[in-house]
Amino acid sequence: MHNSCRFTYFDSPEFLTLAFHTTSLIETPIHCLGFYCILWKTPEQMKSVKWYMFTLHTWILLFDYSLSLLTAPFVLVNEGAGYPLGLSKYTNVPEVFQFMIVIDFATNMAISIDSIFENRFYIICTFSWKHHWKFWRRVWLAAHYILLIVLLSVIPFLVPDQNIAVKKLFQNIPCLPKHFLEAPIFVVADDKTYHMIAAVFHIALICFEVFLFVVFLIRNSAKQLKEKTMSQKTFELQKRFFIALVIQISIPLACFIFPLAFAAFSVIIGYSNQAVTNVLVVTIASHGIVSTIAMLLLHKPYRNAVKEIWNRPFGKSADVSQNQGRNLFIAPRV
Repeated sequence: MHNSCRFTYFDSPEFLTLAFHTTSLIETPIHCLGFYCILWKTPEQMKSVKWYMFTLHTWILLFDYSLSLLTAPFVLVNEGAGYPLGLSKYTNVPEVFQFMIVIDFATNMAISIDSIFENRFYIICTFSWKHHWKFWRRVWLAAHYILLIVLLSVIPFLVPDQNIAVKKLFQNIPCLPKHFLEAPIFVVADDKTYHMIAAVFHIALICFEVFLFVVFLIRNSAKQLKEKTMSQKTFELQKRFFIALVIQISIPLACFIFPLAFAAFSVIIGYSNQAVTNVLVVTIASHGIVSTIAMLLLHKPYRNAVKEIWNRPFGKSADVSQNQGRNLFIAPRV
């Protein structure tokens, strides 16, 4: 809510519900197009990364729908509280598990991004202990999922007595609109320290690992080029795909960075603006739209497939299938 206690349409659950439903309608055909391109328009040269991209796209879809369709949360950032406006409100699933589902999908999405860069590292880089890494890379990936399970398993034990927590929430907020006073509010935790530490730790871990893979990829590729174990053409193809992949991952991150920065800012200084919070939550839910469009535009085989689909209603012949193996922004399959 605004600190001035003035409420607008953008503060309301009606705005949030409409925005979430609109987002779901827009993202559904875009996600379907993304799956179509990954499954049927990925050329042989991209086979090594195909199922990694499919897995990432699946987690993106699940996260988007968990936010915009399943839970559609009306969130009070400062209080770590809210209530669902989506389909989950018609179920008997406890709110804490709804919260955990959204976090689980978001974290799996981050792990999938990490896995794509690890795949590029494993396929492209040459190093003496590569035969050992062939086994340990599976242990490395499994460790991430085990860590996720451990971190999530603590959350239910931190949920406070809801009667006491909700009363305290009403005392802490000077003014609330009528709809919130009548809503089934759920408070995740009285003390959000664990949640913040766990989130920062996991984000830092994923970012550090991606950074390491990027550094290894750049240095090892340059080394192979210098030692002439990699051709200039192959190096250029690898570089183009790598740049396209980094851009594909980076652009949608804006949908997370600004909302998370605002949330941290709000908690630190105690500022509350529900209208801005609602808009930013919808922004996070639209992450998949931005991510899928970036993927379709940045990778030439998918871009050609979209052109072909676009040209069909106009009776134009788009003979792009023959060119999908050229300039793919990816190194030849190993």
